[in-house]
Amino acid sequence: KGQGQPGKLCEVFHWHLWQVGERRMAHFTSPRFMLVAALVQSLWLAPLGPWQAECRIGTQVTELDSRGFSAFVRKNDKVAVDFYNPDDHHWPDMNLELQTALRQVRDVGSNVPIAKVNIVAEKELMKKYVPNGPFPQLMWFQHGEPTSYHRSLRKAKSILDFVLALDRDPIQNYENEQDIRNSVNRAVWAQVPKGSAVYKVLEVVSKKHMDTTEFAFKDSKQNEIRWITEDNPESELFDGEVTVDNLERWIRAHLTRSEPLPEPQEGDSIPVVGANFEDVVLQPDKDVYLLIYAPWCGFSRKFIPTWESLARRAAAIPHLVVAKMDGDRNGSPYPEDFSWNAYPTVFFVKAGTRNPIVFHGNRTETRLLEFARQHSSRTVSVELDAAMKGAPLTVEENPEWEL
Repeated sequence: KGQGQPGKLCEVFHWHLWQVGERRMAHFTSPRFMLVAALVQSLWLAPLGPWQAECRIGTQVTELDSRGFSAFVRKNDKVAVDFYNPDDHHWPDMNLELQTALRQVRDVGSNVPIAKVNIVAEKELMKKYVPNGPFPQLMWFQHGEPTSYHRSLRKAKSILDFVLALDRDPIQNYENEQDIRNSVNRAVWAQVPKGSAVYKVLEVVSKKHMDTTEFAFKDSKQNEIRWITEDNPESELFDGEVTVDNLERWIRAHLTRSEPLPEPQEGDSIPVVGANFEDVVLQPDKDVYLLIYAPWCGFSRKFIPTWESLARRAAAIPHLVVAKMDGDRNGSPYPEDFSWNAYPTVFFVKAGTRNPIVFHGNRTETRLLEFARQHSSRTVSVELDAAMKGAPLTVEENPEWEL
């Protein structure tokens, strides 16, 4: 179905053919009649070519460039845009997955447009919306504006789940806990009066977790909020003051994969796990260099000595923290900002911000310190000059040693 009168005509016309077919099928089965019918239909539909095209709008992923991007996301209430790198040798397969996801989205009745942007050809769009990658990166736009929902998704099922999770009301009604357990694998279960101050907090927080958590609600004077997961038969009661910050922190703590809080370890960089990620990485008065590594990764093992040496040198810079986290065993409480699909990955986080800058380049102490100089929240020339004194010179460029 298209838009405006042509679309209506197209829909009515095909409905009419279907009605005739239903009533007359027994008489319309001879080969001769079928041939004549096909010829008549093709001649009848020829003048409707543009209108027919409108009926098919939304069945292909739309390629966007800088000229049409703003108009497209403004005219559609909700849009999912995939920023992709055509030079990635996996892109042809991922493009097929994206097309498959769109067909599946339509099959379940969602009309959300899915578009894509070539980051090589459209560098300004990339810098504006997804400066750090990774790619492909699917971003959700609503009312013409980008949201905090952006994920690196590669499979049709993941893309489908992402779109359907966001194309719905953030709070869903349920009658009881068992109904929730039969429907989803985790949920915030709120039995509170609708319209109350607590419900208004739920409205704010639920909009931040639409693709990760169901917010189940029942209008009730019971006035309690619980956390439900499929692997725990007992729900957990929220027992703090119900504010946006408190509820948000409680939910993120449940969603974040984490090892136990670390004991003091050998090495000069500070160990981070999911549970203390916010305390260590998001500091109001210190810049943080964060290495995401995996113990089984050969490149990570090769890079760790350089990272520890960097930490020793950076110890002379009071407001620079050098930290590391096993990204295979721990997650970020802010996946919309901190995500990775390769090891090692290095983030630089300016003091008081939650928007990391991803390090790209040759992995040497000199390059890493220069990167810190470039992005530091303070002027640190003297401290960095002292830290760089005696640092190994940049090694010969080696693609295997690039981030």
